[in-house]
Amino acid sequence: MNRYLPDRRKTPYSMASSFREGRSEKGASSFIEVSLGSFLLIMVILLSVDAYVWMHAYMINDMACRDACRSAAEGVPATGATTKAAYQQAAREAALAQLKLHISNGPYIANPQLVSLIWNDYNNTLPRAPETPYVSVTTSIDVKMPAPVFFMGAQVMWGGANKALTLKRTYVFPIVHLRPV
Repeated sequence: MNRYLPDRRKTPYSMASSFREGRSEKGASSFIEVSLGSFLLIMVILLSVDAYVWMHAYMINDMACRDACRSAAEGVPATGATTKAAYQQAAREAALAQLKLHISNGPYIANPQLVSLIWNDYNNTLPRAPETPYVSVTTSIDVKMPAPVFFMGAQVMWGGANKALTLKRTYVFPIVHLRPV
């Protein structure tokens, strides 16, 4: 029998056993590659979950602030009063009513809160050309990250049970209904 030609008596099992001889060195390196790759994949998944929650909270706060500012700019006192305080109160009530519509029921995202409302009608006088009477609304929302990421003992991103990230947003709209003079 020629030693350079394959032996026809070998079965697939006997051929597979001949490949196992050098396997112990390659098996350890592939185990390390799989374990490091899965660790990095888990880190990427956790970061993407955090990014999703952060972007969702930003979107809720942005929509709530825009709607609250638009509603405050259109606010008219229900009592028919014509004082500046009555118009400011109507704007505040309209903004708070809009914020109640943007309630978040999730465990990680709090409800939007009104931080400030600035009503500037220039004491009911017409300002110079580029300026206009406006209302400015600032809202905030607290976000707890669902997956705090730790790397070598240090916290990479915010999160955890006690820490929350506060997002703020400000919109400015022109006042639609000026009080009568």
